[in-house]
Amino acid sequence: MCEICQDKTNGVGQLGNLQVKVCGLTNVADAIRAESAGANYGGMILSQGFGRSISLETVTEIVSAIKMPVVPVLVNEDIDTAEHLSRTAKATVIQLHGKETSAYVQELAMRGDWSIWKAIAVKGKTEVLEALAEWEPFVDGIVLDGWSPGTPGGTGTKFPWEEIGSVREKFSGNLELIVAGGLNHTNVRDAVGFLRPDTVDVSSGVESRVGKKDGQLMELFMRNARSLEYRQIGHL
Repeated sequence: MCEICQDKTNGVGQLGNLQVKVCGLTNVADAIRAESAGANYGGMILSQGFGRSISLETVTEIVSAIKMPVVPVLVNEDIDTAEHLSRTAKATVIQLHGKETSAYVQELAMRGDWSIWKAIAVKGKTEVLEALAEWEPFVDGIVLDGWSPGTPGGTGTKFPWEEIGSVREKFSGNLELIVAGGLNHTNVRDAVGFLRPDTVDVSSGVESRVGKKDGQLMELFMRNARSLEYRQIGHL
């Protein structure tokens, strides 16, 4: 686990330590605005073929312009390509959105001083429990994303926070919970209240159009994400 990420893992769902990742950054100006608004991580889609995919040239420009940790988002890349992309991005965290195996994750983790987050598409509680059983020994964080047919994620689809909230205590103190999927400034407080995440992950919810972030929406999102104490949830 990278030192930066290790310092931010301070127990299960402590609101004072809530991190915000702005994902789908496509240009330097938006990356700078996200950092200025208070983002802790900048996410970039390095695998090609998606609406917010960017070139390695753009990655290099963004990395040179900001100080916040960069999270490359990868989908089914071969291991050497994943390493190359992550090194180009000077990654502290790598987010995997494909059908990677545990052996793949272990090999990638050994190749650099970075943490690994594995994204899963969530319909309900079952997918989360299955992901914990499968991935907890191998990754540093699990990204809960909304399920949408035929896609690896990143569709802005919300999942049932109320149902998943009861699973939160199943996450060990060493495993981060990252919540994505349909978040925006109007609903992030509810998501934080129900799920007590370590990190919230937003992309389309702070955009004026695909790939273009809105500075005001990012500021509203940061403010609302960090504006309340966790509500009580039930237990399994």
